[in-house]
Amino acid sequence: MLFGSGAGALHLCSLLVLFAVHSVNAKVAADRPQIRSSAPPRAGAGWDRPRKADDESAESAGSVHPPPPPTGTTIVGAPASEVELDHEVEPVIRHSTPTHRILAIYTGGTLGMVKKDGTWAPPERRGTLAKLIDSMSEFHDDGMPDLDMIEYEPLLDSSNIGPSDWVALAKTIAKHYYDYDGFVVIHGTDTMAYTASALSFMLEGLGKAVVITGSIIALREPFNDARRNLIASIMFASQLDLAEVCVFFNDKLLRGNRAIKSENAGLDAFSSPNYPILASIGASGISCHNRHQWLPPPVCRLRLHTNLDARVLVLRLTPGFDDSTIAAMVTHASQLRALVLSLYGTGNGPSHKSDFMDAIAEAIRKDILVVVVTQCPKGTVSLDTYEVGRRLLEIGVVSASDMTHEACVTKIAYLCGRGLTGAMLRSAMGENLRGELTGRAERAAVVAVDKDMRL
Repeated sequence: MLFGSGAGALHLCSLLVLFAVHSVNAKVAADRPQIRSSAPPRAGAGWDRPRKADDESAESAGSVHPPPPPTGTTIVGAPASEVELDHEVEPVIRHSTPTHRILAIYTGGTLGMVKKDGTWAPPERRGTLAKLIDSMSEFHDDGMPDLDMIEYEPLLDSSNIGPSDWVALAKTIAKHYYDYDGFVVIHGTDTMAYTASALSFMLEGLGKAVVITGSIIALREPFNDARRNLIASIMFASQLDLAEVCVFFNDKLLRGNRAIKSENAGLDAFSSPNYPILASIGASGISCHNRHQWLPPPVCRLRLHTNLDARVLVLRLTPGFDDSTIAAMVTHASQLRALVLSLYGTGNGPSHKSDFMDAIAEAIRKDILVVVVTQCPKGTVSLDTYEVGRRLLEIGVVSASDMTHEACVTKIAYLCGRGLTGAMLRSAMGENLRGELTGRAERAAVVAVDKDMRL
């Protein structure tokens, strides 16, 4: 009885979320034009439509005319061959009078797993998750949007997901950008925060919601967190004024590049220590009291960046470490682009160890970016607080401010992939590009650190 009542409570909570988000969507839809009608998919109106010839002169008269895209950048709306992919789109849910249309991208993870020989494993038959979703009454509610799905083949354990997979995901979103109102990425939890951070940088000028979710318990289990996570993510993805990459888990919507996995087994597995949650759900429905924290609408069309330079090493220091190892690494790692040091407190390190300080100085001399993050889950790096941090600052070490480790390493890969080096790279690391850090000017829109380079 206890197990049954828990499942019933979770089911009731899912329906409350469905009702509450539907109410929010109805209000937003009343205030803003619909992106999609019952006609075939088309480009959205206004700033997010494909560029036409008469747009060129209009943009050149304003102040937000971007430079020609560098190598590895695609302005979405360009010929489809530039972002061509093989993934097949499968319709899952259809309503007679749809108001929104969402694309779910199923990469793998616990949410869609099945029992096999007593353990959980990815389903062997394609379309298994889509059929399971179609069998659930909540997804056919009038308040739910139409849902299509792309299923990866093979499905990926998230511990195997890396930069090439982030590129594939970003290309998929870009390819279908004008056909859907929002996107849901179903993903394993282990590297979810890395994927969310990477996508936030790669999708410049994102004007729609990309919500990444997964679960601790598979959707097939009678009692699970997958049902609520998936329902809420789909509904949040249909929010017309949500224009950023997010993570939804348990009862919270988080900015993607501020999220970390803070538990490995609890249902409340993700948190955002240094930034307020964007929205939450509960028995009373949805709370959007932090709507003012959402990123503003973009000032440019979607630009897809696919060059990532992942030659980044993260080193967590412990008391009494062998600093000769760092010196050897700096000397012999000829291809290393960046070294991320996870230091104590506000960014303090052993400044009395001359070999360590000499190794860091040598790395900077070799044009290796050295960035300091804090080992504390909550808080910010402040290298000028103590003398030991100030010495690092004086030799050219860069502060990661309050960025997560995940945001820091993916931002470095993105900026190095854009071709930034030296002082420009160090300056860009301190700029708030996608809401990933609390910037000096508190700007969460796209910023330029050089008049000829939009980041």
